[in-house]
Amino acid sequence: MKKRLLLVLFLFSSISFRHPFYLAVMEVEYSTKTREIGIACKVFPDDMEETLRLFTGKKHDLYNGDKAINSQSLTSYFGKHFNVLVNGKPRQMQFLGFEIDKEVAWVYFNITKVSGVKTMAIDTDFMYGYRPEQTNIVHLNLDGKKESFRLKAPETKAVLSR
Repeated sequence: MKKRLLLVLFLFSSISFRHPFYLAVMEVEYSTKTREIGIACKVFPDDMEETLRLFTGKKHDLYNGDKAINSQSLTSYFGKHFNVLVNGKPRQMQFLGFEIDKEVAWVYFNITKVSGVKTMAIDTDFMYGYRPEQTNIVHLNLDGKKESFRLKAPETKAVLSR
């Protein structure tokens, strides 16, 4: 009987934890050929939903919720908490959309008509307000020159130069 009780308690406790770490991966790539910066962010949907709830004061469901409302909230959140700087100047991102791929959410942006890039930088406190232990992995690619950064609060900057 004790073994069954312990097994049930173990199973219940393991189910109640969503996941043991808080991580987002951002890929930011510039191509001189297309004169565009492509941005893709991979994050756990439950963490993003809770972050958006804290940001907007409203519940969000990225799986089945209103796509237009989710898109607007994602655009606002990223606009405030994820900034791309080209040669030290902030650039406006255009929201392209989001999708759920199994157990992760992908959020996409781009920046068009970009030229003369000598440095590309990210300034982000993405999801630090939700979880202070949040880790952001940032992959920067500047015409094939690549560098990766691990940002943990209070770190907010990743910079790649030619």
